[in-house]
Amino acid sequence: MLRRLKKPSLEFPDLVLESERLFMRPPSPDDWAAWAKVRRANQDHIQPFEPLWPQEPFSEALFQRRIERQSQEWALGYAQAFLIFKREDGALIGGMNINNICRGAAQYAALGYWIDKAHEGQGYMAEAIALTLAHCFETLGLHRVNASCLPHNIRSKKTLIMAGFKQEGFAEKYLQINGVWEDHLLFGLPIEEWSGGKSEI
Repeated sequence: MLRRLKKPSLEFPDLVLESERLFMRPPSPDDWAAWAKVRRANQDHIQPFEPLWPQEPFSEALFQRRIERQSQEWALGYAQAFLIFKREDGALIGGMNINNICRGAAQYAALGYWIDKAHEGQGYMAEAIALTLAHCFETLGLHRVNASCLPHNIRSKKTLIMAGFKQEGFAEKYLQINGVWEDHLLFGLPIEEWSGGKSEI
């Protein structure tokens, strides 16, 4: 018996961030096939750096539950999820999340991201992070952006440092990655140190 999947109730804004080679926007139910294809092709590459993947990680039902949760977090102001696309051909090559948005006296958030292995080493993630920082500081009005990476993830560490982040600490058993509580390097970037920031802020 064929069962039609229920479409999620989405609260994503009509928002696109654009740079020279990329554009980033919130996910859509129509992205499932492209998302599943690139995530499946990168499973061995990405999974060791992410929380434990669920069973059947590429199903349409799971994708729809995922973006429904992301839309709720966006509507509540807790997080913002983006997919990363190449402008030249519209290919989906990665994802960017602005997590744990904290208001009040703090005004910070934390970045999480992934990229297709075939597009590593070409400056795409650096470009996506630059777009995201501009959005965080100029549109969301945040004062600080945090990030972290596994100590052996040298590529991610270099990318963060090139984006202006400074390594600020080391946290033991900081995040559960692929089923194991892992140590992480901690990075931070306040708006005063951001290359696009204004010193008077």
